Amino acid sequence: MPRATTAYRRVADTLREQIKDGTLKPGDRIGSLSELQEQFGVSDTVILEARKVLVAEGLLQPRAGDGTYVRDRPIPKRLLRNGTGPGQPPFRPEEDEGALFPEVVEEAGKVAAPAEVARRLGIKPGRKVVRLRQIFRHDGAPIQLVTTHVAKVADLRTAAPLWEDELSARPATDSEGRALEGVAGHLVTVVTRTERSESGRTLRVVETVVLADRFTVVYQQQGQN
Repeated sequence: MPRATTAYRRVADTLREQIKDGTLKPGDRIGSLSELQEQFGVSDTVILEARKVLVAEGLLQPRAGDGTYVRDRPIPKRLLRNGTGPGQPPFRPEEDEGALFPEVVEEAGKVAAPAEVARRLGIKPGRKVVRLRQIFRHDGAPIQLVTTHVAKVADLRTAAPLWEDELSARPATDSEGRALEGVAGHLVTVVTRTERSESGRTLRVVETVVLADRFTVVYQQQGQN
């Protein structure tokens, strides 16, 4: 393993442990670039790489012109799987079944289907589909960013399930971070649902993005009486 790679991991591990054991507390400013270089005896590139890792993990938050601070990480709230009809929020806060308000971020009548969306829908890449992007808010704060692609087909030739959910995690893009009032690089949970209508002629891909350190997505099966 290259020494530079080992070095930035060593710095990140040390700072991470200091955050976990309380040596560095939420709201504390970590050392400047030159201070951390002197402390760890490494180059500025190593410090920048280590800091990038901890920002992506949601442990640190850079403030323009004011250094980098330890983030206050709240206990994630639970989001319960909700109805899946058009316009409905895919998830709702556990403590409040209502009071979710949609905000249209982008509405396009027809767009060329991205390759991954086309694969899920079983159509040719570039075929025109309808796209809608929404933010669902609760008490004014963004909860989830939802992007829906819809296509109509004359005849569904595969025995596709009525719906299928795929869960994944990745760093937020810049636009996702801004929409959810986080920052680019913060870990997000992504739930991608591919579904078809009973007739099999309407297909949808619904991608829901939530900040992983703020929310946990939960599926429940109600008991029978």
